[in-house]
Amino acid sequence: MLAAATELAAAGGLEAVQMRDVAARAEVALGTLYRYFPSKEFLMASVMVAEVQLLSGLLEVRPARGETPAERVLNVLDRANRALLARPEVSTAQIRALVSGNHDVADAVQTVSDAMRSLFLSAMGVEPNEEFVEPNEALVDVADMLFDVWLAALVGWIAGTTEADGVQPKLVRTVAQLLP
Repeated sequence: MLAAATELAAAGGLEAVQMRDVAARAEVALGTLYRYFPSKEFLMASVMVAEVQLLSGLLEVRPARGETPAERVLNVLDRANRALLARPEVSTAQIRALVSGNHDVADAVQTVSDAMRSLFLSAMGVEPNEEFVEPNEALVDVADMLFDVWLAALVGWIAGTTEADGVQPKLVRTVAQLLP
């Protein structure tokens, strides 16, 4: 179902993702699709969840590069942005779904936020150990601010106020402020 939604989004953005078409392409009943995805916004936000989980898996295999926490965080953001910018129609649909304000999407937004927080904290060198010590509140705040700025930069990109090649420099400046 996620693959079918991604294919439709690639062909025409969020507008091209019609639940009936997704069900037909995925070869499932429309009721089955709605059982798992109550709206197309939730469906596309779920695609974003899957992609962030994929990024997390890739980072486990090939950890973020850099000597400093700032360099490693920027490496995570660069990888995420390259993946998003490679498929602009799909990414635009995902981002529009995340910021839709649709209450159905709240859990998916929280999942993406939590996963990115975890990736940022890991890049900053905060790893859970056997006694799992919670990272200090200041680092959690930094990770949350990084997510907020990243999402805002992506919204600027899909709205046309920021060029695709302007997203990463904005994040570089933000990371320099938050992780000097």
